[in-house]
Amino acid sequence: MSGNRTEFGGEKSHGAASRSVQRALDIFQLLLVRGQPATVKDIVIGLGIPKSSAYELVRTLVDNGYLEPRADPGNFALGRKFYELGMAYRSQVDLLKEGGRVVEELCQKTGETVQLSVLEDGMMLVLLKEESQQPIRIISRIGSRVPVNWAAAGRLLVSDLDDTALRATLAEHIAPSPTGTASTDIDKLVAQIRAFRAQGYGFELGEANAHAGCVAAPVTDLSGRCVAAISVVAPEQRLRADNRSFLIKATTEAARRLSRRLGAP
Repeated sequence: MSGNRTEFGGEKSHGAASRSVQRALDIFQLLLVRGQPATVKDIVIGLGIPKSSAYELVRTLVDNGYLEPRADPGNFALGRKFYELGMAYRSQVDLLKEGGRVVEELCQKTGETVQLSVLEDGMMLVLLKEESQQPIRIISRIGSRVPVNWAAAGRLLVSDLDDTALRATLAEHIAPSPTGTASTDIDKLVAQIRAFRAQGYGFELGEANAHAGCVAAPVTDLSGRCVAAISVVAPEQRLRADNRSFLIKATTEAARRLSRRLGAP
């Protein structure tokens, strides 16, 4: 080691907390470079850190699943959390590639505008969209962000949060919709969110846009967590009960297809 850099890491930080984070990252990098398990002694020598600090970091990382003890006593390897993080990263990458295909297929099947949305900072973000070619259609914009209470897709995106986190998110981010009909009652929203997720789809009409609405379904990953929502957005005359059933079926099938491509069972 030389200068102000570690052999396996970046710049050393002066803050104790930042130094601990950097050392943890250095341990991961050391194991990655070695390609095999390491002992605490290997970590101390490789990183030039105090033995007491190495033992404390290894214990914390093992407790949280980032390191795992191996059969050979005293040896540690990267843990299951890295698999989970890798799958989450893969889902994000595949979401754009596979999502684009499914959105296009669903638009062709239904003849309606289709969106793929994700949750970002407590808001619904439109990530992908394929626009309907019908004379009367709903136009959406990629990159638009709206409160989750305005759309069925938004309500599905927060459906994995526990009640405490869900209520906190709603309290911070919901707002009256342009039409004034989207609920801002947190108790009602929580009940609706749970009902939408249980039935596997959501529906709203006239809450964000007058005379328009949407059908939405959750896109899940390997763990069953909702990572996105796919929705069909249409004028109210094409969301009547007879056509709505067709749209619900088409949307839920598309969401399941995309979920399987992301590793869901």
